[in-house]
Amino acid sequence: MRPLGSQSHAELAAELTAIQAPFEQARTLPPHVYTSPEIFAIEQRELFGRMWLCIAREQDLPSPRSYVTRDVGDERLLVVRDERGQLHAFFNVCRHRGARLLDAPCGRLRGAINCPYHKWSYALDGHLLHAPRADPGFAAADYPLLSPRLETLAGFVFINLDPSAPTLAKAFADLPSLARYQVGSLRRAHRHEYTIEANWKVIAQNYGECYHCQLLHPQLHRISDFETGSFTAGLCFNGGPMRLRDGFTTLSMSGTTALPPIPGLKGEDLQLVRYDQIYPNFTLALHPQYLLTHAIWPLTPTRSRIVCEWLFPPSSLALPGFDPSDMIEFWDRTNRQDWQVCERVQSGVASAGCVPGPYHSTERCVYAFDQWYAGTLAARLVPPMGHA
Repeated sequence: MRPLGSQSHAELAAELTAIQAPFEQARTLPPHVYTSPEIFAIEQRELFGRMWLCIAREQDLPSPRSYVTRDVGDERLLVVRDERGQLHAFFNVCRHRGARLLDAPCGRLRGAINCPYHKWSYALDGHLLHAPRADPGFAAADYPLLSPRLETLAGFVFINLDPSAPTLAKAFADLPSLARYQVGSLRRAHRHEYTIEANWKVIAQNYGECYHCQLLHPQLHRISDFETGSFTAGLCFNGGPMRLRDGFTTLSMSGTTALPPIPGLKGEDLQLVRYDQIYPNFTLALHPQYLLTHAIWPLTPTRSRIVCEWLFPPSSLALPGFDPSDMIEFWDRTNRQDWQVCERVQSGVASAGCVPGPYHSTERCVYAFDQWYAGTLAARLVPPMGHA
């Protein structure tokens, strides 16, 4: 398999197109997509640069002048809540000489957004308020902060760097409804970050199957029956529910919890954990009592940052003695079991002895992710006739 350095974009697109085959005949992605700096750069531009990415919860911006900063690849991003309560997204760089504006991951502004270099000052809606000793004829109105697109869904804040991308509602039109889980009202109780020596796709693929669960996750296998998992693939996601074994009520170290279910949840939902992998990098694990999210942020071709958050209903957070540690420990342990094997895969895909293999019958979510990846990237590398 040739590295991209000896391939044209058209040849890479042809290689990715050839991967698209019925499940029974399909083979896994070529190993160089997990190691190539050139392919990594293409992914940053064509996937992470053109798709909706979840970068925060609305609770991270609780009041006027609240802000969060995020780095996505080489992009520096800033989200601010203005005095009217409206959210604005900006590139976190000054329009003068490009200095980074804010450094802290979150905070609350005293007033304007001030550049620390020459003290250009911007209003919370992005327009330039003041440039010290401006020259005659300088038009401040010509230099607002530039804005990526911002939309919200169920309390999540999404940005898109592509001004021509479809709306969030259109992009996520086939995503199953989150309404009965009241995701918009859930509040974060814990956040944990991991740095993994593995390509982001290796981690995403690991999320998509439980073929490994009996061997690697004894606690998970004891509580959740992977044989009951069902699967759906849409344009923007893949996933489905998995049933808890009899006698268990949630995924925690004990398999039970004193916490009540999410208000309004009833019936079969009380025995299911639902997993939705939203492309390119965001996963929801909806439990009867809480929501766990994973966001994968590529750092290099062989390194990724994972942000995990545990969210609960406000009514649970308000209970005397609220303690989610049993659920946090369960998933932290499960995550670390996954990370070590993802790093083993990353080590293996660099070998000349690694060639594409078949999918197991339980790996349809991995297949769906790979087909989405190959099809999307191929289409964007070779645009339709007349659109080049």
